[in-house]
Amino acid sequence: MSSKSLAVLTAMLVPTVASSGEAVTGPDTVCVRTANTHEYLFVAEAPSGERKVAELAPGERLCAQGAGPGSTGVVSVFENYDAFEGCSRLVPVGKTEDMIKYVDFDRCFWSSNS
Repeated sequence: MSSKSLAVLTAMLVPTVASSGEAVTGPDTVCVRTANTHEYLFVAEAPSGERKVAELAPGERLCAQGAGPGSTGVVSVFENYDAFEGCSRLVPVGKTEDMIKYVDFDRCFWSSNS
């Protein structure tokens, strides 16, 4: 990965770190939950531009708000903050996408494709 790509990834993740607190799925949210047994770095991004980033322990959920019903958001998972590659998935607004198993290079197992 080039230093420019690394700088872009860092800029995308670092300024928007959020706590994983109690997140509730609603009709205007993009949510991701880990159904795995390890802690990973997750990103939930609503079409409106709100982005949440947090390390989630097993069973925790992360949601970004501001999306309209019927639209699509993006959820992503990375092994940690230093990871160059991860997995991303387009998800419908208003539903929680579970990450079942993490595998490098966009080969993760998600609830909507298992």
